[in-house]
Amino acid sequence: MDSKNSYKIGIVVPCYNEAKRICLDDFEKNIQTCPNHFFCFVNDGSKDDTLTLLEQFMVKFPNQVYVLNNEKNIGKAETVRHGVNYMFDQNKFDIIGFLDADLATPLFEIKNAILVFENPQKQIVFGSRIKHLGGNVERRFIRYLLGRIFATVVSNWVLKTAVYDTQCGFKFFKTTIIKDIFSEEFISKWFFDIELFCRTIQTQKNSDINEIAQEKFISTWKDVKGSKIKLSDYFKVPFELIKLKLHYKL
Repeated sequence: MDSKNSYKIGIVVPCYNEAKRICLDDFEKNIQTCPNHFFCFVNDGSKDDTLTLLEQFMVKFPNQVYVLNNEKNIGKAETVRHGVNYMFDQNKFDIIGFLDADLATPLFEIKNAILVFENPQKQIVFGSRIKHLGGNVERRFIRYLLGRIFATVVSNWVLKTAVYDTQCGFKFFKTTIIKDIFSEEFISKWFFDIELFCRTIQTQKNSDINEIAQEKFISTWKDVKGSKIKLSDYFKVPFELIKLKLHYKL
């Protein structure tokens, strides 16, 4: 078995009203070809048939699929945290991460990302949506423009370290760092991705974040219609960033 397949990987997939968007066939193909991949789908109080579809999928693959259910909608931040902590408590994974149910980042990117952990210093790898020669990254221009402004402010003012894309919903962590950054509830409902970086910087004071975290350019990403994030949410940015900066004293 090659090194990238020697890790047991727990993958959390937050789901809210995904019945018409989630492609379980893609997850099925990944499960059949990657016996070291284990999926934890967390239904966040969906009002459609999401939970029923997920439970049927779990019956089909009981050894590699877990399904958790939030009785009411609590938001992506706590849904992801719930799933990550559940997988951590199983005490059998080397790496735990999360990705979006719409597979804007395809599942084959997992193997590419996990290669980063061949460097024993690396504790975190996160996807970065950069348009590059040979790549296939599709983003609507307005979201790209707002994302660049947002990332520049976050990188220079909040984190004070170079990060191109904090918001890509594709992140993986060595289990050794999970408790430090996922044990407490997130204070930001909208920008918990940034909060993960804040917690890493705050708790890993003896390590340079550039040494333990790696930004991985993903080869394929598609802006899938039906996103729960609205453009109006960007007006919350200044207040959320100030809250994070004051709370974590960065």
